[in-house]
Amino acid sequence: MDDTDVARLMRAEVEAAETPSVVVNIERAMTVGRRQRWYARGAGAALAVVAVAVGAVTVPGLVAPDGSSPPSLEMVGALAPLEPYTGEVPSPDTSRIPAALETIDPTVQYVRFGWLPSGLDSLQYQSGLLLSGPGVVLIAHAADSPNPNWAGVAVSLHPQGVTPPAPQVMGIDQRAPTLSKAPAPDVRGTSATFIQYDVDGTDRLSLRWQYAPDGWAAVDVSPWAAGQDAREIALHVAQRLRFGTTELVRMPAQVKGVPQKVRPIQTDVSGPLTPDGWRWYAGVTYSAEPSTADPGRQRAKTVDVGFFPYVEMTDKVRAELKGKEFFRPPNTTVDGHQASFSAAADPSSSETLEVLDVRGMVVKIDAHSGTLDEQGTKGLFQRLDLAEAKPDWRPSLMVD
Repeated sequence: MDDTDVARLMRAEVEAAETPSVVVNIERAMTVGRRQRWYARGAGAALAVVAVAVGAVTVPGLVAPDGSSPPSLEMVGALAPLEPYTGEVPSPDTSRIPAALETIDPTVQYVRFGWLPSGLDSLQYQSGLLLSGPGVVLIAHAADSPNPNWAGVAVSLHPQGVTPPAPQVMGIDQRAPTLSKAPAPDVRGTSATFIQYDVDGTDRLSLRWQYAPDGWAAVDVSPWAAGQDAREIALHVAQRLRFGTTELVRMPAQVKGVPQKVRPIQTDVSGPLTPDGWRWYAGVTYSAEPSTADPGRQRAKTVDVGFFPYVEMTDKVRAELKGKEFFRPPNTTVDGHQASFSAAADPSSSETLEVLDVRGMVVKIDAHSGTLDEQGTKGLFQRLDLAEAKPDWRPSLMVD
């Protein structure tokens, strides 16, 4: 059983145990995004929903005068009640979304970061039908953090009439308790609110406002270093976001030749913030089910087309991957490229194709039975537009 099969089984188990929600589950998006990056290092799987246990650690680089252990985040001001904000509020970016989003087009780049603080290492954008419903999330992850939960900055846009929920913590339906609320300075000309949550003993600050009438946006900040003012970070991020509804999500290659009977339901792109980082991923999920179908049904019969960088397996790379395989060993060739192909014995299941070193990339196609024509994943690969593909591709998630 490969990574995709494991991901599907675990995802199906989660979905079977929950009632589909109409809100964006930003906590799950954060967690899945963090796990996805780890999997991209080891196997290139973009949607691996796996259980990760993170132990409690402390702030690096801080030494108490008496030589005792460095303080944890809880010991340096986390979970303190919100105080009135008196700091600087930068001028807002003039871009906007004129009306609350009634539907989420997964091919559209609705938001980009215009500013981010230091200490963040990667970015991720997801739009369309997320695991808990339609929405948009833009996330900046902090990989090296003393925060035992997710740490970083996340932006969420919600469809018309949907209010941002409290963060999800341990358990499918358990929500983090609200510690305090306070008025925030106006965000982009609209009244806003700070809400502070206790997520398993660490802070999560949410800054909320309406990006358009009856359309809610939020910037969530989970501290990743001692001494951070989450309110200041949230305000600076929110004021400098770049919104839009006409630009498409930038991809490393054009996905063409997908049958008309399937439609895109989710786009997921991620990549490093550092110029020398090579780990990135871009993928589109298509569903054979209509948009009126239950979200679980829409995700149960899909075609996934993903791209990530091909890397020569040197001793250095093997050491960094710590025993994991970045891609599966080839067992065939497709258009002169080494490839790995597998098809489940059950004809109602799926087939997976991984084509290696295609203009410096790995192309992975995973398709349920009945979603493609008789040529299957190999035929779809041959119809892709890879003419402008580059291995040094980066997602366009920051304002240039």
